[in-house]
Amino acid sequence: MSRRRRKGSPRTVRAPVSRRKALALVVGAAFLLLIGALLLMRGSDPAGALVRAQQYEASGNLAAARVEAMNAVDHAPDDEAAWRTLARTQLALGDDGGARRTVERSRNAGIPTRQTRHLMAEALLLSGDVEGALAETENVGIAPEFFADAARVRGRAFQQQGALPAAAEAFTMAIEHNPENAELWIDIARFRLFTGERAGAIDAVDEALSLDPDDVDALLLKGRMVRDQYGLVASVAWFDRAIAADEDNVDALLERAATLGDIGRMSDMLETTRRVLALDAGNPQALYLQAVLAARARNYPLARRLVLLTDGQLDGQPAMLLLQAGIDYAEANHEAAIRRLGELLALQPANRAATRLLGAAKFHAGDMPAAIAALAPLADRPDADSYVLTLIGRAWERDGDFARAAPYLERAASAGRGAPTPLGAPPEDGAVLALIEREARQQGGARAEVDLIRAYLALGRTGDALARAEQLRNRNIGAPDAHLIYGDALGAVGRYGDAAAAYASAANIRFSERAALSMFDALQRAGQPEEALRVLTLFRQQNPRNIATGLVSAQLNLQSGRWPQAAAVLEQLRLRLGDRDAAILANLAWAYHEMGSDARAAALARRAYLLLPMNAGTSEIYGWILVDSGMDRVAGLELLEKARALAPDDPQIAERLAAARAATG
Repeated sequence: MSRRRRKGSPRTVRAPVSRRKALALVVGAAFLLLIGALLLMRGSDPAGALVRAQQYEASGNLAAARVEAMNAVDHAPDDEAAWRTLARTQLALGDDGGARRTVERSRNAGIPTRQTRHLMAEALLLSGDVEGALAETENVGIAPEFFADAARVRGRAFQQQGALPAAAEAFTMAIEHNPENAELWIDIARFRLFTGERAGAIDAVDEALSLDPDDVDALLLKGRMVRDQYGLVASVAWFDRAIAADEDNVDALLERAATLGDIGRMSDMLETTRRVLALDAGNPQALYLQAVLAARARNYPLARRLVLLTDGQLDGQPAMLLLQAGIDYAEANHEAAIRRLGELLALQPANRAATRLLGAAKFHAGDMPAAIAALAPLADRPDADSYVLTLIGRAWERDGDFARAAPYLERAASAGRGAPTPLGAPPEDGAVLALIEREARQQGGARAEVDLIRAYLALGRTGDALARAEQLRNRNIGAPDAHLIYGDALGAVGRYGDAAAAYASAANIRFSERAALSMFDALQRAGQPEEALRVLTLFRQQNPRNIATGLVSAQLNLQSGRWPQAAAVLEQLRLRLGDRDAAILANLAWAYHEMGSDARAAALARRAYLLLPMNAGTSEIYGWILVDSGMDRVAGLELLEKARALAPDDPQIAERLAAARAATG
């Protein structure tokens, strides 16, 4: 195409170029000529292309390695090492089609098939052809030096099929033939995580890092596992190590950003997502994280714009569905929120956050029976939070059943939450229990066993539950859930010290909220409050934004009279949850009153009271603050009279009412 300016087209008027700019242009041109000369010199040495490709591959510069490997193949089409290097780099770059074509070309060039079967199998597996990958490596000749690689591919293929015993056997064979392969140990760690054997997965990833301390995939996997095993804060160092090994690794940057957000380091999270977008413009995960950040700041229009910028690449994924539903709910688009949450719960039926939001959306959409149906499984748990209890109570009120509403609203204003419970409703009848027992016998898997143990616990058959839980724990010593259910069974028979030890075993593998709170409760019941507090503190240090442990921490501080500490925790929870939790507002009001901040205390107590005006607890706290501070003793006395009418047997309310009457004359 001609580069000459067309006749009649307007001439662009340019500003004159300064001498400094002209000098810069000359230097830049000279630099480009130098680079071009170096490239020409390199291209004139095709014999060294394979060495350069292998050097680039070892340093992680896969794009350059692929180019040099192509040069090596062109220069020496009979060099099988060149063909394998090219296929390896293509696989590492995710180019399964290119890798398949490379292997086919190598075979046409005379390279023995047995030398490349492992590469073809991996390319087929990468493309989703699991059967093809297995067929490529089954009952065929494979060069001995690549047998471990082929077995590794077979292990991953069997894992994708769900043939776990066959996968375990394949990985074992791979280890026997090449135990010094870091990538193999990473695959084994992932397989063990998939099967629930977290302790074995920890050992496997540690083995990978002992072989290659700078392997980014191993560092990333270690970071994710540390996040589960020890907590959010501890995991950041591993993601930082991965970034130090490869500063442009997008996966490592995204993991770091997400973890920083969960810790509450929002500025650092934003900076890290910007680094990702500078490397990969339009990266949907980075945009998603920025949308989460905007939603947390209640800037919902910005959050929605950022979601739109993902161009639908994450649509249908659980995290994105929850975010979009949250934005819809915040903008009062309740029907859209209900639709998205229905999709999410079809994928993840046990997602409590989605269930909670679904109940709220149905409530605000005016469908009280649907709201009650959604919230009841959460509200009927001993560890139900105040917001869920308030919402279902209000739903029953609007449905006209004040008797059903009252117990929920009474619980909503209670100060703390119970220990987490794994128990569901007991089986409806003997036939249902028989079905659960038959599934446990026939399936023989851990999940069916856990369901049966929970059924026994719900029915009060604690001896049967304990016997089966102990057997399950012994068969799955590396699975945290097996230790958790064993701890539940021990606690059900009153062996709280042993239960705490079982929960500690689970926490050593995965220090989850469930493990931390269960251990805290068991230690409290076992008469070890200091150890219980240590466990809670450790979990809070690693997971400072966790809501459930924050509520427990606030309650402990209130009980001990540590008012500033209680207020700090409650303010953090209020910032996250908003002014919709009566228990948090009432407790925060009490803490500020004890600290002498009566105006602030009264305002918070009033908000709590307006949320639950027919609750004895909110009436008592608001009334006593008004009386004790002298702000409005008449109104305070009326509120305390109301609290006494709502809870006539409460001795604390009676005592404060008497004091208020004396104060008002």
